[in-house]
Amino acid sequence: MTPEHSPHAVLDELAGHPHGDDLARVVHTAAFAAADERRSTLESGLAELVDRAGLSVADAETRYGNAIRALERGTSEGAGSATRVLLATLLARGVALSPPEGVEAEGRVAEALVWLATYTSVDALTALDAALGERADGLWRAIATLVRRADQGALPQLGRAGAILAAAALRASASPAARAEAAALVEEVRDPIVRSLLRDALAPARRPSRAPDAADAATAEGGGAAGGDAWATGEPERASARLSGELTPPPRGPVQLVLLAVTGILFVIHLGRLAGRFLLRYRRPAALDVGPRGVTVRSRTELFGRVLRERETYIPVESLLRATREVRYPRLGLYAGLVALGLGTYVGVSLLVDGARAGSPELLGMGALVFAFGAALDFGLSHLGTASRGRCRVVLVPRKGPALALAGLERDAADLALARLPRV
Repeated sequence: MTPEHSPHAVLDELAGHPHGDDLARVVHTAAFAAADERRSTLESGLAELVDRAGLSVADAETRYGNAIRALERGTSEGAGSATRVLLATLLARGVALSPPEGVEAEGRVAEALVWLATYTSVDALTALDAALGERADGLWRAIATLVRRADQGALPQLGRAGAILAAAALRASASPAARAEAAALVEEVRDPIVRSLLRDALAPARRPSRAPDAADAATAEGGGAAGGDAWATGEPERASARLSGELTPPPRGPVQLVLLAVTGILFVIHLGRLAGRFLLRYRRPAALDVGPRGVTVRSRTELFGRVLRERETYIPVESLLRATREVRYPRLGLYAGLVALGLGTYVGVSLLVDGARAGSPELLGMGALVFAFGAALDFGLSHLGTASRGRCRVVLVPRKGPALALAGLERDAADLALARLPRV
């Protein structure tokens, strides 16, 4: 795409056009109607939309072609043509004029944009950064979610083609949010082409820098945490860190753990989890985004490889009581102590009872010795710190609400991510 045919250049043209925003609203309405009805053509009902907006064909004339005529021609537009860039930018501008609010709305808009890019000639994904700037971050996260679902076979309406186009858009974007999502997807997706596209996006030599006019505009508008200046110079600004693992129950306190172990409930709980994991393929993969303003946990529940539920939890720094990294077996001493105490009690009491019945001092003494050894081992192991290396668990404790825990994380990566949080 040449600079004179870029979305930035088209936006500059539309900014000085007397009907620029009206044309963007017409394209937005026509395109989303086609996506809702799963039509690959956009001209249906176009005349009514144009009349309702008070426009004529002459009003749609631009340096890049006539927007209304381009909508009428639809899929006959060639790739890279000026009118195709015009339609893509008009659609992105239409989204900017009516931005989605909330995760669900962003998901619907993202799915419509990916569908349009897959089955029509209007690909607004290439113009999202130019039209929305930092406001596109939520859409990039929603697009990444679509890639995950399509990779799992949960989005037949988009399929593999939609996943590839969405991955290509993430690869081409200069947004830090899109880069973070691409980095997480590389470790999650199974499609080799999608993974290759996303991996290329992370190669330093292939990172595109933002156009100078876009960087200046971002600075003028107060780019904030996204770090527009760093992207303009080609240096990635890591506004947030992403960790991928699996959601697990938060750690129990020692008293609760002992009570559950003594009553046998702990055994039943873990037996049920093992059965679910290996018989029902129950999984809870999750991703943790850590930034200077808070943490976001995105998780999904899977059964037999199908996604049952997706959930997103955001905890701002002000509401975060504690964020800690635990080694892989943080309570190994306590667990081993419980096992030693249980075995020692069983063997010791058995020998004491047998010795009392037989009237044997040797058996009585041996029973007391085993019992004492079990208690001593329990005490020693319960106070033994672990120095396990490698994997770890991150525990998030908000001031209100339940705690969250992610397991299977790289220890060094977790330390670096948690270091981004300010000390409160």
